[in-house]
Amino acid sequence: MISLVAPASKVRVDHQRRLAYVYVRQSTQAQVEQHKESTERQYGLQQRAMDLGWPAERVLVIDEDQGRSATSAEHRHGFRRLVTDVGLGQVGAVLMLEASRLARSCGDWHRLIEICSLASTLIADEHAIYDPRDPNDRLLLGVKGTISEAELFTLRTRLYEGRWNKARKGELGRSVPTGFVVDADGGWDKDPDIHVQDRIGYVFALFQRHGVVRRVLLALIEENLKIPVRVWDGPRRGQLDWKAPTYGALIRMLHNPAYAGAFSYGQWSYDGAQRSPKTGKTLPKPRPLEDWPVCIVGHHPGYLSWEEFLNNQHKTHDNWFRSTTRGAPREGRALLQGIVWCGRCGAKMSVNSYSAKEQRRPAYICQRAYQAEGAPHVCQSMSGGPIDDAIVEMFLEAMTPAQLEVSLQVVRQVNQERDELKRQWGRQLDQARLEARRAERQYDAVDPDNRLVAGTLEARWNEKLDALKKLEAAYADAQVQARFTLTEEEQKSIQELARDLPAVWSAPTTTDKDRKKLLRHAISEVQLDGVTQPGRIELRVTWRSGAVTTRQLARLPVGSWAPRTSEEVVERIRALAVGHSVSEIAERLCQEGFRSAHGKEIRRHHVMYIARSRGIKMPNARGPRENRRLDIEKESVAPSLKDDQSSDIK
Repeated sequence: MISLVAPASKVRVDHQRRLAYVYVRQSTQAQVEQHKESTERQYGLQQRAMDLGWPAERVLVIDEDQGRSATSAEHRHGFRRLVTDVGLGQVGAVLMLEASRLARSCGDWHRLIEICSLASTLIADEHAIYDPRDPNDRLLLGVKGTISEAELFTLRTRLYEGRWNKARKGELGRSVPTGFVVDADGGWDKDPDIHVQDRIGYVFALFQRHGVVRRVLLALIEENLKIPVRVWDGPRRGQLDWKAPTYGALIRMLHNPAYAGAFSYGQWSYDGAQRSPKTGKTLPKPRPLEDWPVCIVGHHPGYLSWEEFLNNQHKTHDNWFRSTTRGAPREGRALLQGIVWCGRCGAKMSVNSYSAKEQRRPAYICQRAYQAEGAPHVCQSMSGGPIDDAIVEMFLEAMTPAQLEVSLQVVRQVNQERDELKRQWGRQLDQARLEARRAERQYDAVDPDNRLVAGTLEARWNEKLDALKKLEAAYADAQVQARFTLTEEEQKSIQELARDLPAVWSAPTTTDKDRKKLLRHAISEVQLDGVTQPGRIELRVTWRSGAVTTRQLARLPVGSWAPRTSEEVVERIRALAVGHSVSEIAERLCQEGFRSAHGKEIRRHHVMYIARSRGIKMPNARGPRENRRLDIEKESVAPSLKDDQSSDIK
């Protein structure tokens, strides 16, 4: 091609005395790895610089911006170094394949041209040399920069609209999640592997049963069950693997609408408000489900219905410990934790003096006015014991008519859970046996003389056999512990136990977390108002059915819940007060087996407090030992006092 400008008229000796910079860049890492020809052409500009008169040792290549977009110079360290060196007068010429390699932003492009003009630095490509100090060249460079920016905008718009058009039709090619495959027509279908289908369905069934992701994780770990995972990187790309479950994997599975048979696109927005400090790329921000631009329900077969998916999203959101959510049931004595609300201001009430280890009596308190509005006191607070007792009574009364149906449902559910667990174990054993047989066939097919390959395949076969042996042993243990079949006696025991709900509630094996889960199955929320009516607490219970029950309780007097010393101890102190010191009384009470209100050994301060609070007179507060100690101290002080007095007389 004929050069537009004669090189000899542009390159001068003062340019050749300085360095020639060759700027090499590709926008993405995929382009660096796949677009080899473009990269080769850019590195070929070194020869172009030598043809213009620069020796090879004075030609410097800047390629540290590989895989970075030119939309901004903020995170392109190589470009910023180039601009700095040009400004310092160290660069005689800057060579690039085209204007888009240096900048896709007119701001960065014109700033570079201005600095090159001040430093008398040339800009060159494959075909021409431009002097930024020449008005015609500068105009041409400005046009090239504008075209480069407009070209990027045009390409992005074209690709953007085409992608959205395919997404609206549900035809956009995407990586399908584990459990799905792409058929010959490009549609999505369930994985033909029945083992994969059963395990994914079992995960959703566990979440339906427990309602908490961590409980699902613990159940899978306890049952020694793995989950299928599709490999997306490396030489095994696209192959199926079985791995131990993790919390992150279960969360991604539960939040993926594809498992509900829906094709969605645009769950994340890129508004540019936040950028990555490393790459400068825009950080995504999640959109609410109702604002998803594309959501095609029924796009492909799913593992659960769309309504079940929405219910799961509500459950996971409600498990957060926030001011507007209930939070997952936890250990602790406060049965209404997470579902109790203030009947005055509507805020969520917290639990005060809450300690499961110390077994302190919990209290419900509303701190919204104190924390958010700067009020001098809390909105209201009340002891939780009587409230919990009233709620439990109402719950057991409401469940009485349904106890027979509950007992039958419990038996059916237990049988279904054990049958499903047995089937999952069977699938996992079949998969392990299949892998062992495959490793055996590979070992048999290899040439015995090829010892290196045969040794590797033999080790792999032994590894699969060991894994199968361990799995069979674990299955045998699970059979002993779980007993996958219920006997008639066990079924009758479950029915009798389910009919007696109060016995189940008060059983020592029923934890506080279990009781909270039972309450939440029937009760949606509880509102408390202990201020409107003095000395009374109004309970407003909203049931799952939508019905509302109201009940009033009398407030406990202040301090009535506190532990008290038995009257027997008080009378014994009253009897020993005559003729005994405080220490002697405390020692005598301990010998006789008496304890304080908190179950501890009675000491001097206990005796003194009880005596003061009950009006018991203690004529001799110190015993003989205390008196002897004071007499010794007086005798040791007396000689010094006598010496001082005698010296004063003298």
